[in-house]
Amino acid sequence: MAGRTSARRGTSTSNFGVGKRENHDSTGFYERFGAPALSDDDTISVLGVDDVDRIWTHDARDMGSIPDNSVALVVTSPPYFAGKAYEEALGEGHIPADYVEYLDMLHDVFAECARVLEPGGRIAVNVANLGRKPYRSLSADVIHLLQDRLGLLLRGEIIWQKARGAGGNCAWGSFASPTNPVLRDLTERIVVASKGRFDRARSASKRRREGLPATATIGKDDFLDLTLDHWEFPPESATRVGHPAPYPVELPRRLIDLYTFEGDVVLDPFMGSGTTAVAAVRTNRRYVGFEMDPQYAEAARTRIKEAEEQCRTDRALEQEADPGLFVGLPRTAKAGARDLVDFQARASHDGIRAQELAERLLRGSGFGEGLREKVKFPALGVEVNFAGRDTEGQEWLFDVSGAFSSSRPGLQRTDTLWKALGKASVLATGHDAAGERTLRYVLITTDVPERASAGYKALIAAQSHGPIWDVLRLGDPRTVVQLLHYASGRDGERRPDQPTAYR
Repeated sequence: MAGRTSARRGTSTSNFGVGKRENHDSTGFYERFGAPALSDDDTISVLGVDDVDRIWTHDARDMGSIPDNSVALVVTSPPYFAGKAYEEALGEGHIPADYVEYLDMLHDVFAECARVLEPGGRIAVNVANLGRKPYRSLSADVIHLLQDRLGLLLRGEIIWQKARGAGGNCAWGSFASPTNPVLRDLTERIVVASKGRFDRARSASKRRREGLPATATIGKDDFLDLTLDHWEFPPESATRVGHPAPYPVELPRRLIDLYTFEGDVVLDPFMGSGTTAVAAVRTNRRYVGFEMDPQYAEAARTRIKEAEEQCRTDRALEQEADPGLFVGLPRTAKAGARDLVDFQARASHDGIRAQELAERLLRGSGFGEGLREKVKFPALGVEVNFAGRDTEGQEWLFDVSGAFSSSRPGLQRTDTLWKALGKASVLATGHDAAGERTLRYVLITTDVPERASAGYKALIAAQSHGPIWDVLRLGDPRTVVQLLHYASGRDGERRPDQPTAYR
């Protein structure tokens, strides 16, 4: 009948679940559990200027200097008090005498963390599981502390994979025998909980009106990756950082981008080598930390100062115009070059995905007319992301790899690199067999292999002697300039001496 509206029938929990999440009523499922204690409190306190960006050298069980409801995120990796130096001091001062005392200490510290968290603020605790004879799940004990004893809302666990395959701690037990095989540690856990409510107190628009932090810094690619419960990146070197139990900056950096606004306060009650504060500085957040050991606290301050100086240098370089950047460009291309460079610089912050950015740059640089997407070569069994022609009619092929996310770093990934090299070889073979003009196959990527690495050598060889014409890195102003050159038809017959991404 005309004018009749069709309502989508709602779904509810069933034996086999549902294919989509829209209009899904999961009330029946959650009624099986005790109702969580939720709060509508949205009280937010603001830390004084003298109380942020500092490390307090005393026990985190007393955070009297930090007011209630003033911290957006707690990120920490509690010390395990393992190793010779700790064992010699068991039961002395702040070193717990046994595991029960250790858990009591964690409870008291986390209770203070819960007090200072804003409503809806998160706490993320990185823990490794302990022992093998028997195994002790520290993550389970931390969950018990946060959820059952402190009443926080458990939000999930992230598995941090530190190594693959045959790596990890080689506690074999009975080797190649069922007598006593021992599981080896390749992962740690990050337990996440929130205070009183599932969302952050006050909407971003209300925060903005009230002068509170309200600007998110996470892009679409990173958001999709970081909301997965499995992260993979290498651990930190204790020797390089100067602390027996460091964790990499990448860990707090991810949590800070995911859970906080620019300018929010991040707290680490076990500051150690200052890793959480370094991540806060790099992401333009404020930090507060506690560290009992004066030597570690001083080392952390030094490391934080170096990070601050590096950030100032980086910002100065970003703002400094390169007078020679556009030399040699046709006059018609120079007009839009600066706009493209500025657009590219904002892209990740504005949530533009790598594939979308590459397309915008190709269209803006002059390949827009007739630019084709997902171009297939059926006889060769391959497909490229984009194909376009320059002003001289030469065809260019482009493939985009990676994302604005540390877990998908473009051609830094070995599998992505060799897939690209293999495709380039197939395309070159097909072009040669067809007697066509020299292949112009360009890789556009979010990152490239480190210099002197095996991947670097393979990429250089493929570009200087073989099937790849150039490698361009998204985020680099030279990428825009090079695309403008290519689209104009200038230097179309001259292969770059080395990939633009490495200049």
